[in-house]
Amino acid sequence: MAATILALGICPARAEETLQELVHRGPELASLEAAGLTVESMELALGPQNSSLKYRIVNPTSAPVRTTLIFPLPEIDFSDPDAAWSIPGSDPVNYVGLAATIDQKAAPLSVAQSAVVEGKDVTAVLRRSGLPLVPVGLFHDKLAGLTADARARLVKDGLIVENGTDPAGNPIYSPRWSVRASASRALELAPGQNVLVDYRFRSSVGVARDTVLREPLRSSKELGQEVERRRADYCLDRSFLAGVDKIVSTAAARRAAAVETVVPAAESAAPEPAATDAARKQPTIRVFPEANVGDLQERRISFDLGSGAPAAPVRQFRLVVDKGKPTRLVSFCLVDLKKISATAFEMRAADFRPSGLLRVLLLGPKD
Repeated sequence: MAATILALGICPARAEETLQELVHRGPELASLEAAGLTVESMELALGPQNSSLKYRIVNPTSAPVRTTLIFPLPEIDFSDPDAAWSIPGSDPVNYVGLAATIDQKAAPLSVAQSAVVEGKDVTAVLRRSGLPLVPVGLFHDKLAGLTADARARLVKDGLIVENGTDPAGNPIYSPRWSVRASASRALELAPGQNVLVDYRFRSSVGVARDTVLREPLRSSKELGQEVERRRADYCLDRSFLAGVDKIVSTAAARRAAAVETVVPAAESAAPEPAATDAARKQPTIRVFPEANVGDLQERRISFDLGSGAPAAPVRQFRLVVDKGKPTRLVSFCLVDLKKISATAFEMRAADFRPSGLLRVLLLGPKD
């Protein structure tokens, strides 16, 4: 099973080259409004290593308010045996390493996890079988340790499905369930009190070991739909694609120069002066080889801004996207952006209601 090569924090380097990102989302803020609380400010920071969410929550009422703040973790669908998910944390329950503080004091979270197949909760069945809900690492060893009758019952109940055989001819099974998890924390505010709730988590980053956005792939008719999908998902503009071309052509020129330096002097006759002068006057020609000479990789981060968003607009909203390295290109669909550092971009808005799926594309040479 392809997903089993994903270790929680101990992935083989080769496996990390092609990963699918999980969709992050924030806490269920609508429940706070139902309790009479107000979300006054929201700050989201996304990066290729870590991300964070900060909320200023106010109790405008004349009575104390007690409620529970629930933060859903990204859902993971293991029913596709070919999907290799980017699971960033080492804890198989809190698999994004979510942590929280309230007014800069540690706020321990209670994390609940379940497994679902076609809308049916199968958590209890898996636990009785001794199988982990997140089926990575030693999942197949645990499955092989069950009796043949126990495996047959899991197949009959639709929890696992045969997916090929191993070299010895024994059947290989893949899970058919999705994993859902949520972290909860009790919240109590006195009349007129406000608190700063700060969540931090590790980013799930999708990785592709090449990109259709480089030439000559970008101009290929066969890849046209894929290129257009990226244009729409990440709002790619001419400057972004020009940046891709510059990375590729610069890498190609460096390779060509390296080849020229190893040509024996006897085989490299000095050009005529006139020819040299003419060459200097020629415009620079960008070369785009078929091979990925720039060693480009795509990295993707997804965040569902609308999931759990409050019904009322947030008085102060701030978003920061950090691309991690100055050499990377970044693109995403937001307006009124301001560059605040060599790697980070900021958006600020007043009376703003977050909505939609934010997709961030990072593109640059392989680390």
